[in-house]
Amino acid sequence: MYNLLRFIVRYYLFFFFLLLEGFCFYLIYQNNRYHQAAFVNMANSANGKVYQTISGITDYLYLRQTADSLVAENATLRARLKESVNDTTIAIGKQTDTISKKLEQVYTYIPAKVVHNSVNLSANYIFINRGKNQGITTQMGVISPGGVVGQVVNVTDDYSAVMSLLNKNFKVSAKLRNSNYFGTLSWEGKNTSLAKLKEIPKHVKINVGDTVVTSGYSELFPENVMVGKVKHVNAEPEENFLDIDVTLSTNMNNISYVYVVNNIKRKEFMVLDSVVKKNN
Repeated sequence: MYNLLRFIVRYYLFFFFLLLEGFCFYLIYQNNRYHQAAFVNMANSANGKVYQTISGITDYLYLRQTADSLVAENATLRARLKESVNDTTIAIGKQTDTISKKLEQVYTYIPAKVVHNSVNLSANYIFINRGKNQGITTQMGVISPGGVVGQVVNVTDDYSAVMSLLNKNFKVSAKLRNSNYFGTLSWEGKNTSLAKLKEIPKHVKINVGDTVVTSGYSELFPENVMVGKVKHVNAEPEENFLDIDVTLSTNMNNISYVYVVNNIKRKEFMVLDSVVKKNN
């Protein structure tokens, strides 16, 4: 306490100067509208920056919650796309019976977060944080906002293993969007951004940059889910089919959220498939 008093006595002129300076600023502020407006603007600007910083910190803390909410909303919106429903409109002659028009839901989507992903093996897998308790079963397709990701091959109560598109055992029926010719797309275990589209006849005209999408000929994926773009076309003289390199639309090195495809009609499809295979 004694040292504090000595300090104040020693520098009292300086403190007196600060007091007078503050009083002068107060008088200027009280009697000058311009300075009042300037001070208010400066204060508002400072407050705005503080609130912006606080908002940024809050947004960051709730970023995961926001992302989960957006992914869930996207899953709902994706289920409304025309690829996810069947138009069961009844046609009478050349006229459409609009009274009987009905859209039947075929696909719904379950959002999930990727908790593990490998890309440097010949047989890569992805783990997601959804399982039996969330309605996941094996043989469900998995997609991302970029396109095809893989298919579910194993399920526990709250997690699932997905055979990645970057797995030499994974195959998907895909087609050229502009011609509807379809074949089988698979990864050959080399470049993580390239796959091969096979079984396309040699007479089909293909240009570099043509879009490749799912054909819809399996229970895994709806029609027209993005797969990639044609990068290179090779026609061997002794082969009947083209050798097509496809640049994948999904960046498999950077996947955070995915959608598990729930085909509501899958059981019917599988029953028919088993009957056909048994008869053959």
